[in-house]
Amino acid sequence: MAHAESPLVFQMDLGVRNAQFAGLNWAESQGWFADAGLELQVFRWSEAMESVAAEVVARPGTIGSVESGLFLASVAQGEPIVAIGTMFQASPLGLISLASSGITMPADLRGKTVAVHGDGHEAIATMLDHAGIPGDAVTVIEATYGNEPLLAGQMDAKQGYVVDEFVKLQTAGHDVRILPYKDYGHVAYSQVMFVSRETLETYRTELVEFLAVLDRGWRAATADTDAGASLTVEQFEPQLDLRYQQASLAGITDLLWAESDTTSAMQEATWQTNASTFLRTHPGASLPPMSAWADFSLVRDVAKKMEKMGSE
Repeated sequence: MAHAESPLVFQMDLGVRNAQFAGLNWAESQGWFADAGLELQVFRWSEAMESVAAEVVARPGTIGSVESGLFLASVAQGEPIVAIGTMFQASPLGLISLASSGITMPADLRGKTVAVHGDGHEAIATMLDHAGIPGDAVTVIEATYGNEPLLAGQMDAKQGYVVDEFVKLQTAGHDVRILPYKDYGHVAYSQVMFVSRETLETYRTELVEFLAVLDRGWRAATADTDAGASLTVEQFEPQLDLRYQQASLAGITDLLWAESDTTSAMQEATWQTNASTFLRTHPGASLPPMSAWADFSLVRDVAKKMEKMGSE
């Protein structure tokens, strides 16, 4: 049973519970966390927060969710955090551009201005390196949220999610293109789920249950993506366009199980590549051994749990 006096918290890195969290949304709406003996609260991101990692460390029982680059940056800064799983087994990040810009491959970025968020600098650096393009051949500026600057021509391309901003622009009728980082050498996880070392030690049983329920939620939400998107819009984000969420969730299915058919699974080799990229693009940064910041055993326990249930 969960610790009732200190319920689990899932701390999002977004302020919107869109299709990127459809599995979580589905499981919560069906009461599956409660059925598993978990008292789960879901907190949206707020600009008043310092960082997701700070929230995770400060509040026992909290599960954070961020891009792998931000997770590794927090580890490098000495935060006592541990990855326990990943929602997306491949990166959904990419560079979005208007078709009129003529950007169809990384080589077309020469001489262009590209807007990148704080969690995407190593991704674009890897893509440019993979394509043999010097970093100084591209002007990189800090991105803001929203697609208006791109549409207004304030940059040639901007960072976004293949399954989010890109889909939103498409469904709104804009002629856009995208260069998915994962297709050009960027190996990374996305929406990495992590906890503090204290939470891992105290709530390990509950965390395994959480991951097991999340697996069930994702499989239900993606079994019928129209239904999964409809639930997200109707129960959590009625201001979002349904077609946009349906297309987003349809694309997410390719990311959930990109490496393994086990939901939330991580692989040491992927983390090693991701960590090497992080260190190469963050001069002066250092990371402790992987055993200090990644625990692969919880997902393995979930897989065993599911296998046992399937044989009964």
